[in-house]
Amino acid sequence: GLSVLRAIDLGMTNLAMQYVNYPAKTLMKSTRVVFTMIFGVIITKKRYSAADYGIVCLMVAGLALFMHADSTSSAVFQPVGIVMLTISLLCDGAISNMSEAIMNKYSVGQDEFIFRLYSIALFFVCIAASANGDLRQGLVYLTTPGTLKEMNDGLEPTWSIHGKILTMVLFSTTGFFGSSCSAAITKSFGALTMSITSTARKATTIFLSFALFPNECTSEHIFGIVLFIASLVTKSLRASTRGHHHQQKQRYAQVERDDISQDVVNDCG
Repeated sequence: GLSVLRAIDLGMTNLAMQYVNYPAKTLMKSTRVVFTMIFGVIITKKRYSAADYGIVCLMVAGLALFMHADSTSSAVFQPVGIVMLTISLLCDGAISNMSEAIMNKYSVGQDEFIFRLYSIALFFVCIAASANGDLRQGLVYLTTPGTLKEMNDGLEPTWSIHGKILTMVLFSTTGFFGSSCSAAITKSFGALTMSITSTARKATTIFLSFALFPNECTSEHIFGIVLFIASLVTKSLRASTRGHHHQQKQRYAQVERDDISQDVVNDCG
């Protein structure tokens, strides 16, 4: 079931790019943590505090504000693409929470879980790609030297077949490592933490592009960055405080157990 949801997630995300552009997709995907929280309440019966909801909303608002500064003139929102991205987000929210529950309940390692999840998902993706002809076109592209533009225009190829295959292997390998880390975070710290980490990674990539490349930075960009980083810092401080309180409770409980044991020994003596 999870593999089918993952296949739908990947398929809807890729198909949506035919109807929306990258800024619009990023704006939609920035709401991922909201869907994760909703399904956390529905699937795993989690209870989040009002502060957690507020932090997530501030995070999404900061990233959306940052992207809005670039997308006001370039974002393309078509209803079909929005529906596809919404379906993708629903699948992703369900997968994240169900993955956490399954790995913890059955003590499944993250690497084994990811391998099984994506192996079965690959089967369904290949069936869909074969049905609409994308698989054949992809194989033709992979076994022909040059980029797509060079192939269509009959230009001198700059990419060899071996270079394409090597790039695909490297991309797949690093992608598996990234998915393994995401699954490990999900198993150890929960689906919401993984979703926030993923959103922070995406935001960091966008922020660095403004720092390293000559992009125009407006006050809206700066306010969005400050809002996003402030929400992340607040979330980290809350997690650190809860961890400190949890450690203190454990120490107090251990001291009480030691005192009880010592009293028992004294009574017996």
